Amino acid sequence: MVILLIAGAGFLLRAQDNSLAEQSHHAKELMAARRYEEAIPIYRQLVKALPGNPGLVLNLGLAEEMAGHPDRAVPEFQSVLKVQPDNVPALTSLAMADLQLRQPEPAVAPLRKLLTLQPDNRNARGMLAGALMAIGNPEDAAAQYRKLSASDSTDAKAWYGLGSAYEAAANATFQKLTKLAVTSPYWAALVAESRLQRNQYRSAFFFYRHASDQMFNLRGLHAGLAQLYRKTGHDDWALIEDKQESEISAHPCIAKSAECYFASGKLLDATQVSASQPEALFWRTKAFNALAIDSFSHLGELPDSPELHAIKAEILKGHEQYKEAADEWRAALKLAPGDPRLNHELLTTLFLARDYDAVIPMLQAALQSDTAAPHTNFMLGDSLLRMEHPDKAIPYLETALKADPHLLQAQASLGFALSQTGHPAEAIPYFERALEIDEDGSLHYQLARAYQSAGKPDRARELMAQYQQISEKSQSAKEEVAKEAEIVAPSH
Repeated sequence: MVILLIAGAGFLLRAQDNSLAEQSHHAKELMAARRYEEAIPIYRQLVKALPGNPGLVLNLGLAEEMAGHPDRAVPEFQSVLKVQPDNVPALTSLAMADLQLRQPEPAVAPLRKLLTLQPDNRNARGMLAGALMAIGNPEDAAAQYRKLSASDSTDAKAWYGLGSAYEAAANATFQKLTKLAVTSPYWAALVAESRLQRNQYRSAFFFYRHASDQMFNLRGLHAGLAQLYRKTGHDDWALIEDKQESEISAHPCIAKSAECYFASGKLLDATQVSASQPEALFWRTKAFNALAIDSFSHLGELPDSPELHAIKAEILKGHEQYKEAADEWRAALKLAPGDPRLNHELLTTLFLARDYDAVIPMLQAALQSDTAAPHTNFMLGDSLLRMEHPDKAIPYLETALKADPHLLQAQASLGFALSQTGHPAEAIPYFERALEIDEDGSLHYQLARAYQSAGKPDRARELMAQYQQISEKSQSAKEEVAKEAEIVAPSH
C-alpha cells in the first residue's frame, strides 16, 4: 500500500512538471507572437509554482515591460539581480524600464554595472549618456559620448550627443559665473560671443565694449570684435582689432592655467582645471563652447542621411535659426518622403519661423489624416489668427483645446480670436487660464477690456493695474536695449 502511494505521488509530480512545462512553452509562444498581456498571468502562475526561479521572474518582468507596464516590471528585475547581480538581460531591462518611467537617476547604476560586464555595449553606453544628461551631469555624459564617437566616428547620434553635452556643460559653468560675477568683464565677454553667434550685432558690440572698458587685455576679446566688424562691413576697423589681439596673444600666460590650455588648443584640459574664480569659469565656458562647435562640425563630414539632416535641424532650431532648420527638415524628407515625424517637425519649425503662407496649406493637409491632432490644430488656428482670419481660426483652436485643455498658448489664441470677432465675454475664461504665460501684458489688457464689456469694472481695474506694471517692465527693457551703443570704430 505504501509503495502504491509513493508511486502515485511520483506520478502527480511528473504530471505537475509536464503541466508547468506546457505553460512555460505556451507563454514563450505568446511572447514570440507579441501577446504580452496574455503571457503575464501564465508567468505569474509559474513563478508562484516555482518560487526562486530567476529565469521565470525575468520572463515575467519582460512580459510586463513589453506590455507597457514598466512600473510592474522594475521589482521583478530587481528580484532577479538580488540573486544574479551580473544578469545582463535583467540589468538592461531594469535600466530601460526606469527610463520608460522617466526616472533616469535609478537607471544609472545598472547601466554602469552593465558596462563593466560589456564595455563594448554601445546601446548601454548611449542610454547611460542620455540618463546622465537627464539628471544634469553633462560632463560625465560627455565622457560616455566621447567613447561612443571614438569607437565609431560615423555615429551621428554620438557626435550630436557629445556636442549637446558640451553645450550643457558650458551653460552650467556660465550660470556659476553669473551667480558669482554678473558685472564682470568675463561675463560680458561671454554674452557678447553668444549675441554674435545669433547675429545680434549691436547687442554683441555693446557687451564687447563693456568688457573691453573693464579689461582691455582680455585674450580673445579683440578677435571677437574683429569678427563683428567684418560681419557688419567694417574690414578696416577689424584690422585694428586684429592687431590688438596679436599684441595681447604675444604675452605669456600662466602655465597649466585654463587660459593657457585654451590658447594652446588643449580644450579638454582647459575644462579639467578647477574653477571657482571668474577667470577660470570664463575659460572653462569658452572651452566647452569650442568643444561643442568641434563636435557638431563632425556632422558635416558624415554621409548624407535623413538622421543626419534631422540632427542638424535640431541644432539650428535650438539656436533659433528656424529658416535654416526648415531647410534641413526638407532635406531629410527628400531622403525619407512621407515620414510623419520629419513632416511634423518641418511644420513646427515653419510655424516658429512665422512662415504662415507656407505652413497653413501644409497644416491643412496634415489634418486630413488626423483631424483631432491638438498641436496641428493649434498651429493652424494661431497661424490663421496672425494672418487676420480670427473667424476661421476659432474652430481649429476649439478642437485643439478639446483634445488638450493644457495647451495654454491655444487658450490665449482662442481668447484673442473671440475678442476680435466681437465675443469678449466668451473670451474671458480662455484669457484667465492663459495669464501665466503673459510676458508682454497683452493678455491682461485684453482680459481687462473683456471684463469691462461684461460689466465687471472692479476686476477690469485690477487687471489694468497689473497690465501697467508689466508694461512698465517691458518699457524698461526696451530702454535698456536702446542704450546699446551703435557700432563705432575702435576707441584705442
